[in-house]
Parts: sequence; C-alpha cells; structure tokens
Amino acid sequence: MATHLSKALAALAAAASFTHCAIAQPTLAEVVVTASRIEQSVQDALPSTTLITRRQIEQAQTPDLATLLRRVAGLDIAQGGGAGSVSSTFLRGAESRHTLVLVDGVAVNNLNFGTPALEHLPLADVERIEIVKGNVSSLYGSTAVGGVIQIFTRQPGPTPQASFSVQGGSRGLAHASGSGSVKLPSGTGLRATVEALRDNGFNMIRQDQRPGTNPDRDGYRRRSQSVAVTQDLGADQSVAWTLRDAKGTIGFDSQFGPANQVDESRFHERGASLSGKFRLGDVRVNALASRSEDELDTDLTAFPFFVHSRSDSAQLDAEWQLRPGHRVTAGLEHTRQRLRSDTVYDRTERTLVGGRLGYALDTASHQLQLNVRQDSYSDFGSATTWLAAYGLRLTDAWRVNASASTGFTAPTFNDLYYPFGLGNPDLRPERTKSAEVGLQYAVEGHDLRATLFENRFTDLIASDAFFRRLNIGRARTRGLELAYHGRVLGTEIHAGFTRQDPRDLDTDTRLLRRASTLAQVAVARELGGWQLGGNLRYTGPRDDSGVPSNNRVRMGSFTLLDLTAAYRLSSAWSVFARVENLFDRDYQTIYGYQQAGRGVFAGVKWQPGL
Repeated sequence: MATHLSKALAALAAAASFTHCAIAQPTLAEVVVTASRIEQSVQDALPSTTLITRRQIEQAQTPDLATLLRRVAGLDIAQGGGAGSVSSTFLRGAESRHTLVLVDGVAVNNLNFGTPALEHLPLADVERIEIVKGNVSSLYGSTAVGGVIQIFTRQPGPTPQASFSVQGGSRGLAHASGSGSVKLPSGTGLRATVEALRDNGFNMIRQDQRPGTNPDRDGYRRRSQSVAVTQDLGADQSVAWTLRDAKGTIGFDSQFGPANQVDESRFHERGASLSGKFRLGDVRVNALASRSEDELDTDLTAFPFFVHSRSDSAQLDAEWQLRPGHRVTAGLEHTRQRLRSDTVYDRTERTLVGGRLGYALDTASHQLQLNVRQDSYSDFGSATTWLAAYGLRLTDAWRVNASASTGFTAPTFNDLYYPFGLGNPDLRPERTKSAEVGLQYAVEGHDLRATLFENRFTDLIASDAFFRRLNIGRARTRGLELAYHGRVLGTEIHAGFTRQDPRDLDTDTRLLRRASTLAQVAVARELGGWQLGGNLRYTGPRDDSGVPSNNRVRMGSFTLLDLTAAYRLSSAWSVFARVENLFDRDYQTIYGYQQAGRGVFAGVKWQPGL
C-alpha cells in the first residue's frame, strides 16, 4: 500500500504541475447529491464521485447505457453479448449485486437476483448520471457496498424544448427518439420522451466454447416512453409526477434443446413516482412515493419460465442547516417487495423499514461526513451500518481525505426461498468493512483524484456442492484508482486508471471476470462547427469458469478505440457519426460469449431554439 501511495502521489503531483501550466477555463461548479444525500459540488464530495452530464451523453452518441458506463474509471461491465444482453457491473472489483442502481431515487435492482437490468434502461430521457464508488450502505441500505449509480431523468426547464434524432448502422441498428418540454405561466411543467430501438445483433455465442447452441443472430428490440409533470409551489417548493416504461425482446442461445432452437425473452421495466420538495422553516423536506416493476417472460425456449417483481416504497427525507457549514440529515423509508413466478417460491413477499441520520461539516479547512443507518427486514432480521469520512484542505487546490464504513447486502428471494431445498431461510446478510484514503487536486477546469481503497466481505452467499445457498464466502478488494477530468488547451479530457486485486480469500484466487488493470481516456474537442471525440479503453486479462468442466479459464486483455464526430449544419440541424471498436478486436467479457466487432453508425438530429 505504501508503494502504491508513493506512486500515486508522484503521478498526481506531475499531473497537477502540467494542468497548472495549461490554460484553465473557469466552469460553474457541478452539483451532485448522491454522495451524501445533500447538494454539494462534485469536488467537495468525500466519497469518490463521477458525474456524467447530458452533454457528455450526447457526445458519446450511444443509445446503450452499459456502453456509456464503461467510460468510468474503476467500473467494468461484463456482458453476455451485444445490446440488450444480460450485464454485470463491477465497481472497484465488487460483485455485481453490490452495486445499487437508482432512477430518480427509486431502486431498480431485480428482487430475485439482486442485480439491475442496466441493459434495458434508455438514455434518451437521462439528464445526468452520478456514480459513487465505494461503500455508502449507511446512506442507501442494502446492496450499496460497492457503490451507487443514480440516474436522473430530464425535467421541464424554464424555456420550451424539442428534439428528435434518428440513427442507423451496423448489424441493422435503427434508433429513433424524440422529446419535448414546456413550462406554463402557472408554473406547471410538462415533459415527454419516446424512443424505439432495433438491433438485429450478431451470434453472441462461441460455439467452440459452448457447443450445441444455435449460431443464429441474437437481436434486440426496445420501445420506451416517459412522462413528467411538475408544479412549482413557490418559495423553492414543488411537486412532480413521473412515469417511465420500457419493454421489448432479446434473443439468446440456450444450451438446452436442439441446436437449431430459437430462444427469446420478453422484458418490461416500468416505474412511477410522486415526489415533493418542501420547506418547513429552516428544514428542507423531500417526500417520495414510488412503484418499480420488472417482468421477464421467457416463453420461447426449451424450459419456459417467468418472473415478475414489484417494489412499493415511501421515503421521507429532511435536511436542517444548523448554521453555515453545518447540516443535519435524517430519513425514513418503508418498502414492500413482492415476487410472482411460475417457480413456486417458499415465500413471495417481505417488507423493510429503514432509518438514517447524518451530519455534514464543511468549513474553509475541514470537511466531515458522518452517517448511521438501521434497516429491518421482515424475514431475516436487521442490520446497522455507519460511515465516517474526513477531508482536510491543505490549500485552495489540495485536499486529503480518508473514510471508514460498514455495509450489508440482504439475501435475495432466490437465496432465501428458492424451492427444492436450494434456498436457505436461515441466511445472514453479507457484511462489508471498507476503508479508503485519497488525495485530490482541484482548480478551475481541472480535477485530479488518487484513491487507495480496501473492502473486506464476509458471510458471502454462495452455493455448496449440493447447490444449497450458504454463508460460506470471504473476499477482499483493494487497489489504487487515479482519475482526471478537465480541459487542457481547449480539449476536454476524462481519464482513469485502476490497479486492483479482487481476491477470493478462501481459495486465494482472483475473483472471476475481474481484471487487475483498467484504463481509459476520453477526449472531446470543438473545431468550428465540428465536435470530435475519441475513447480509448484497456481491460487486462481475467479468469472465468469454463463450460462444462467449470475449471478456470483465462480471457485475454483487450484495447478498444471508439471515435465520434458531429457537425452542426444550422442552428437546428446537425449530423453525427461514430465508429465503435475501430480495430475490430475479437474479445470476451464472459467466457463462451463474444462481443461486437467493428460498428459504423450515423444519424441526424433536429433541435430548434424555441
């Protein structure tokens, strides 16, 4: 750890020296809320936080959320094929079930597997994405031990807006989206977005690694829509109603059944929420009532099945500013979870109640964040978690910070109640202890951060030799993460490097599908009416389980380059194009499944000034 720290300090100091000499361009402070559940600039957040803005989403040009998130330092995604295929998110080497995904504050993680369906969340209506890396279970409860990805949808603004875009290209991709918003003199805001995507896909399966599967193309279809209605109440108070809906089909290849069998699943993801922001004297109060549903119906396969889940939740949050630089937060949550399936689970619903308290200090030299949370489940019991983080501003530009925290991940319905004696109702929640230390250099136009992190996981839930779920696992992830965001000589740069050791402590082997080295750099530059960009990404070698022998197999490293270009024809019209995997690399993120080769895409966008 000392060697890593010295190298990090040297690299950060060298980079800071360079950026200090570069032309820094003043920018407005970008505000985030996920790291502490209060508004603060992204540079002031003590937990490591990355912000993806709407402008960056449009620069990337991709309609696929999983592709966009691969640009984030310390975040890796394994996917069983192309667009729409099942994805697993690894934040700093943690398990995919250890990342919580929220849409406007509402959790969307699947109830029977505990993982989010990132592959089905459209980008057309996304305003920004905040990624907090590290354990924040004391803020959000179960699952947030690896981090949180929070997606914020677009809301009606003060001026009317309208846009429409269409694009197409390789593998028969056709994508169209349109949106519009208006705010009436009465303070009522209206916004709507529609989107349709078709991707004919490619053969996702490697027949030499998974024999007996259909070598056909595995396509993807999605249609989505969202609606938002807001009402300003004056005095910084408002209410909002939002509705989102996405459904479609995804082709896949099962090893069960004849090799010419066509397999297809239908999905339906939807959510609705009613929220309000109020002021009671010096106290800010946020209220949220929501419903989140996901449905998976696999009718066209050798062994059909369906599983539907629903979460109904109510939240009440309060923030009180004692005096400048001192804020107290509190929150209460109640959630009821239900599962419906043709598999007869031993139990199909449960409730959970959570309460939290927090304190945030922010003065000229010192920052402090304290959080504690209690979660009680109706089926397996309760869990208490905490976080303590401190930051010291050495100068106006330099800050050192450190944190320690605990967390937990609740057993899923599959873990607890799967029939045939495979589920185990006596399971305990998985436990996490985390620590990190960081050094940050932030001036106008530049933000560099180096972080050393370590997470220890106990009571990990895994299957024994008879496939029964037990608390039998221990793991540790530790590593060094470097990240830079800024503008140098007119070029916007986002770069990251992660060196990590995600390790199974019982077998002393690296955790499956996790690389020890991740690196990426994205650049964007405007030249007259042109906007040019590129993204270079390296992922080191990883191990996975072989099929059918279940022995460890090595998947090689890969380097990918994507390029984008856009040209403004007029104040309303622009054309754009991108090339993904420019050098047509053949690579895998899951053994037995291949990723897309080179893809070329182009489109046109209309966005008038109203």
